[in-house]
Parts: sequence; C-alpha cells; structure tokens
Amino acid sequence: MAVAVTHAPAYERPDARALTSVARAVLRHVPIALVVGLIVGIHLPSLRYSFFGDDFVVLGDIHSRTFPAYARDVLLLRDLTPNWRPLAMLVYWGEYQAFGTNAMGWRIVNLSLHIGAVLLLYTLVLSMTKRLFVATLAALIFGVSASAVHTVTYITALPHVLSELFLLGALYSLYRYVESGERRAAWYWLSFLSFVLGFLANEGGVVMAAVLIVYFAGASLWRRRDALDFAVKMAPFAVASVLLVGGLSGCGCQGVDGGFYGLGWHIPRETWVYMSRLAYPVGAIRKEPTAVEWAVGSAVAAWCIFFFVRGPNIARVAAVGVVAGLMPYVPSKLWTATRYTYLSLPFFAILVAVAAGWAHQHAVRFNRYAAHVLAAAALVAVGGLYAWQTTSQTEPFLQDTARWQLLARDLREQYPTVPPGHTVYVVDDQGQWTNPYWQSGWMLSVGRALYGRDVAVRAVTSADFERLQRSLSGVPYLVELKQGRLERVTPAMVKGE
Repeated sequence: MAVAVTHAPAYERPDARALTSVARAVLRHVPIALVVGLIVGIHLPSLRYSFFGDDFVVLGDIHSRTFPAYARDVLLLRDLTPNWRPLAMLVYWGEYQAFGTNAMGWRIVNLSLHIGAVLLLYTLVLSMTKRLFVATLAALIFGVSASAVHTVTYITALPHVLSELFLLGALYSLYRYVESGERRAAWYWLSFLSFVLGFLANEGGVVMAAVLIVYFAGASLWRRRDALDFAVKMAPFAVASVLLVGGLSGCGCQGVDGGFYGLGWHIPRETWVYMSRLAYPVGAIRKEPTAVEWAVGSAVAAWCIFFFVRGPNIARVAAVGVVAGLMPYVPSKLWTATRYTYLSLPFFAILVAVAAGWAHQHAVRFNRYAAHVLAAAALVAVGGLYAWQTTSQTEPFLQDTARWQLLARDLREQYPTVPPGHTVYVVDDQGQWTNPYWQSGWMLSVGRALYGRDVAVRAVTSADFERLQRSLSGVPYLVELKQGRLERVTPAMVKGE
C-alpha cells in the first residue's frame, strides 16, 4: 500500500503531460479552423442561389440521355460541353442523381472540395516549413481571395476545384515520398495517380507536371546527385503528360481547335492580366491590361523570378506553379475569366506567406510578443479584406441566377411536358434571355434539362416572333414575359414592337 501511494504521482504526471500535449495540439490548429469558418461564412449566403446559364448545359446533357450514351459522348467529346473532362463529368452525373435540380447540393459539393484543397495546402506548407503562421496565411489567401472570385460559387467551375484538390494531393504525396527516404512507394504512386486524376478533372491540370518535377529536382536530385534515378522516377509524369495532351490536341474535337486557342500577342498580355489579378483582385477582369495591371503584373513576375533563384525550395516550386498554372488559359483568343487564376492561386499564396514568414521571423528577434501580435493582426486584415472583396464581387454574379430560376420555374408551370421535336418560344422584349450567343447553347440546354433531348427553348423579341410565326405550322408552345412572370399566350396576343 505504501509503495502504491509513493508512486501515485508518477502515474499522474504522464497523464497530465498527455492532456497538455493534446490541448497544445488542438490549440495549434485553431487558426486553420477559424480560416475554414471564414470560408464557410462568406460562401454560406451563396448556397441559396439557383443555376446559371452554363449550368444548364450540364443538366441538359445528363437529363436528355442514358448514362451509357452520356459517358460515351463525354469520352469522345461529342457532348455539348466543349472540354474533355471525363472525371468532372462523372461527378456531375453523380450530383444529378443525388440532388437533381436542387442547386444547393451542387454548391455544397463545390464548397466542400474547395475547403478540402485549402486544408491540403495548409498541411503541405506546415509540413514543409514547420511554420504555423506561414501555413495559416497561405491557406487564408487561397481560401478567401477574390483572385479566383466566382470559382467556388460557379457550379460548372467544378473542374477547376476538383482538379486543384487532386494536384495539391499529388504534390503532397510526392513530398511524403521524399520524406520517407524514397522507400515508401505507395506515396509515389499515389502522387502519380492524383496527377492523372487532376488532368481527367480538368485538362489544364497537366501543367502541374512541371511543378512536381521542379519539386523533386530540389528535394531529391539536389541531395542524392543521382540523375538516372531522377529521370526514371519523373518519367511516368512526363510520359503521361505527353500522351494525355497529345491525345487530346490531336483528336480534332470541339474546344481544342484553332478557333479557341492560338499563338499571338494575347498570350503575354493575358499572362500579365492574370498575374496582376492574383495580387490586385479588384473589379472585373479584362483582356486589355491597364497601366496599373501592367505594373502589378510585372512586380509579380519579378517576384516569381526572385524566389525561383533564391529559394527556399517551397518558394521555387511556388514560383513555377504561379506561372505554369496560367499557361493553359492564356492561349485563349476569346475571353478571360477569374476562375482561370484558381490553379495558380495556392502557389501565389505560398509566395506571400513565405515572404511574410521571413518578416515575422526577423521581427521575433526584436520582440517576440509584438511580432506575434502583428502576425495575428495581419491575418485578420488580409482575411477581412479578401473576404469583403470576394463577397462584393460574387453577389452581383449570383443575383444574375434569378433570371434563370424564373425561366425554369415558369416554363415548368406553363408547360409541364412538351413532346419531343418541339420548340418553346419565349417572347422577351426586356432582353432577359434574347442574347444571340445564348440561343444555341444555354437556351437549347434549358429545353433539354426541362423536357428532354429533342426539345429546345428559344427567346425572341415580339417583333422577331411576328416575322417567325409565318414559317411555323400548328399552334406553337409560346410564353411571354409580362411583369416579371412568364405567361402562356397565343400568337394573336403577341404585339410586335
């Protein structure tokens, strides 16, 4: 009994130490929990919005055919979506089976994947730098920056979010493989698999092979000095890149021909626009950069060069990632979009976080507590600014989904079913849906999404309908926009203006 009493404290101290260790571990990750809370908070209001025009292309494709026919057309690039993204299209099919035309479910999937990518970036940076502040800041910038505004809330931007998750996973898995002394082959093959899945989710993800090769060169080749080993281990990534890109570009399919992409002055011009957007995410993105955007883009380019030359290795990798992530999109001759910065954004966030971490490390030498207070203030300021920018720029875009919600809802009410081979005409003198660019894509897909493969919806002005009805036989399926609602009308009721 005496022995038991004498040694009682010896049993209590380890328990106390264990509890203290657990508490410290939990408190250590409170900042990233707050970052995730902020991400959810700024995107929570967006969950109530409906589908946008582009979303109906996916809905129409899935609703209007069987799964085998849908999968075949996706693989052969014969579907309405002008991109070869079979994995993303498979996820769309699963979402449709789970949520149907309830847009909230689709939006939750996008948000969940984005949060997953943020957590993966946090884990990667924390593992490579062992700096909590650097990892948290990188995750914060990537999580809430308006550089990629609309990406998370744009349902058919899923390929960008899904691909990013897999590609960050490829880099993290390769890092774990190197840290295991290159003995745990499962991490290597998981990296390769994640890389291929990233391409299948979004064909632009193939550029991440450059990031993986640069990382492995700095982390393995530099240390081992074994060029043959490096070449053998990077060969699968390089060969997969050549095969995947070669097969896609050589197919002559829609979305990969010269009408969409080409060489020219627009490539450096759009590169500077996107690089300036990463650092200066304010306002609409344009094809012609302003003087401010030329200056900011030049500063970002110089910054990438500096970090690539001076390191550390994570910064070199990030510098390559910033530039490589833009390369699939700058050859586009038709448009620019903020979602095209999403692939580069986590790497830009790493560069900012590494620079801020360097400043914080030096500030700690002068006054530890003041440095920590300033670091916390910086996180709050950056998070608040970017959250405000993201919310203010996303809200107008999401409000535009109201017109598509009205169209789908009222068409269902006025015509619950429409036989195959018919067109539903929407007389619209207010310009809600009469954009000519929308008729063969979005409006056609609305018909498919609501009624099936051989039903189209077309929006025309009343004057255009009066001219058009002379060539129509029978009684057309016809609605007119009146006082914010679509009402069923007859041709005699339509008065051309």
